[in-house]
Amino acid sequence: MQKSGGAVIPMKNSEITYLFGKEEASTIPPSRITYEDQCIEFLDCLSKAIRSDVEAKRYPELLTFAFWIRRAGISKLGEAYAKRQGGIKRIGKGLVFHIAPSNVPVNFAYTLVFGMLAGNANVVKISSKRFRQVDILCRLMSHLTEQEEFQWVERQNAVVMYDRSGDATDYFSGICDARVIWGGDATIAQVRKSPLQPRSTEVTFADRYSFAILSAEAVNRASEEEIKQLARRFYNDTYLMDQNACSSPHLVCWMGKEDGCETAGRRFWQEVFAVCAESYELADVKVSEKYALLCKIADEFEDIKVTRYKNALYVVRLELLPNEITELRGKFGLFFECRLDSLEEIIERAGKKVQTCAVYGIETSEIADCVCSMHAKGIDRIVPIGGTLDIGVFWDGYDVISELSRCIIFE
Repeated sequence: MQKSGGAVIPMKNSEITYLFGKEEASTIPPSRITYEDQCIEFLDCLSKAIRSDVEAKRYPELLTFAFWIRRAGISKLGEAYAKRQGGIKRIGKGLVFHIAPSNVPVNFAYTLVFGMLAGNANVVKISSKRFRQVDILCRLMSHLTEQEEFQWVERQNAVVMYDRSGDATDYFSGICDARVIWGGDATIAQVRKSPLQPRSTEVTFADRYSFAILSAEAVNRASEEEIKQLARRFYNDTYLMDQNACSSPHLVCWMGKEDGCETAGRRFWQEVFAVCAESYELADVKVSEKYALLCKIADEFEDIKVTRYKNALYVVRLELLPNEITELRGKFGLFFECRLDSLEEIIERAGKKVQTCAVYGIETSEIADCVCSMHAKGIDRIVPIGGTLDIGVFWDGYDVISELSRCIIFE
């Protein structure tokens, strides 16, 4: 980035690759109102385009995204949002600069939609690692913006790639009105070296940790079909992302008497293994990394019991929980489990890094009440197993639309 007399001089376009949109997206066009009809119309058309595209249909995460942005769902969110705002009107802040994570390919599309629904122009920086899902969405968006009614989308939004040089990050950070950073703590620290304008704001989605709580009684009394569905939902929460998603559970906590938990655990894990054996592509590198991790765990933790379901699933049973449960991280189908005497036992260990609690057989409101009464610093989401990857306008404890828009008060 170059500066002259305090003014930001645009970078050479050759330094940035635009997968969607044009350079003029960073010229900060006028803000729009939140949940604008034109935006909802574009998203609904994009939803239809994804669902009818032969290539897109090969990727379940694209179909999930398409379902989320359909008119019925977004309009309902908009109506509920307007109701909560009362007499306050909200419009976008201007230009939002997003830095998308590299481990969840479709995340860039969600953060772009957040910015659009909040009424902003958007520049989304994606990883230099290419994903076919990204190319598909950019292709479909580009095709839609050939229509006159949607040309504004291409003028006001861009998906970009550039190398690790800080110049482009400096440039976009210096002209944006809000910055959204998805990534690990190290990524956030690096991006924050690029200063914002005095009135600009920032939303960060840092390293997080998630776990699950299951009622042993509920698992033991479930029908065979219900257990199969539970195992499939747990598989989708974890294996689909190799446990890389911040909301994927690493630890499974059992509530109930000891013998009931033993029976429930065997039933549950056996069914998870069956789903995994049927659906999971277990490459050699995953097997070796998972086994190396297991050896490391055996050295670090005492009083553990390991149950292996061939190479597809390792379950590490703990007699006692460490104070820092975020140390209990698995990958490629390695999970920790323990039995709880009470909810308080796990809630008191839920520090700032803990994001999602997935549940089965326990009322989510019961856990929410416990989180509030214990003034826990962590746990932002309590969802049924199978819903941990369902990203929405409330994420990591943020009301994202409010964070990316500004209030207009009138009396």
